[in-house]
Amino acid sequence: MILTFASSKGGVGKSTTCAAVASALALAGARVLLLDLDQNRTLQRWSKKAPIDGLDVSAIEPKDFGSVFRDNANSGEYDHICIDLPGSREVTLFKALARSDLVIIPAQASEPDLREALVVAGDVRDVRETTARQIPYRLLLTKVYPLRTRVTDFAYAELARLGLPLFRTALVERSAYREMFLNGQPPTVSEAGKGAGLEITNLIEEIKAIVAEQEPELRKAG
Repeated sequence: MILTFASSKGGVGKSTTCAAVASALALAGARVLLLDLDQNRTLQRWSKKAPIDGLDVSAIEPKDFGSVFRDNANSGEYDHICIDLPGSREVTLFKALARSDLVIIPAQASEPDLREALVVAGDVRDVRETTARQIPYRLLLTKVYPLRTRVTDFAYAELARLGLPLFRTALVERSAYREMFLNGQPPTVSEAGKGAGLEITNLIEEIKAIVAEQEPELRKAG
């Protein structure tokens, strides 16, 4: 799978979600390449704290994305490639979207975040039209309060009104997501089978189901 994590707004949990998903896939036995294009190099630093067998993290410059992606995608070395895009809209965004099996758009349950998510969703649709390739995308609510609030209710109502496809799984505000950058342990290790670990496991099951559903169309387009 080629999974792209995209957001033009910082602080939404984009890099956190990418790291959690990539590490969970590797811990399940897959060979995973994580391309860190974020200018902060957060994931490159995280990967050195507690290296995971089967997970390679490579921090690259946006200008090098095309050649690096092509070489690794064609090498047959990896089962999955996870792409953590820069937190801005630039040409690399469109290159990554065009190559994705699924675009994951993290956003908090707030009006500004949902508006930014809508911009990324529009970019995906533009790339679809340009490439004539079906590119599925889903919005992922992150840093959600454990109990429903008026803000959360607004977010779900707004998503329904805008017609943005949404993961059933939401990532609750939990210490395990913050602590992974301190000790290097992903949620599926620090909270295996519960809490944040269970959320990531459920999210990956949804991701696999969406990609599997799209595979006939993706092969046809290819």
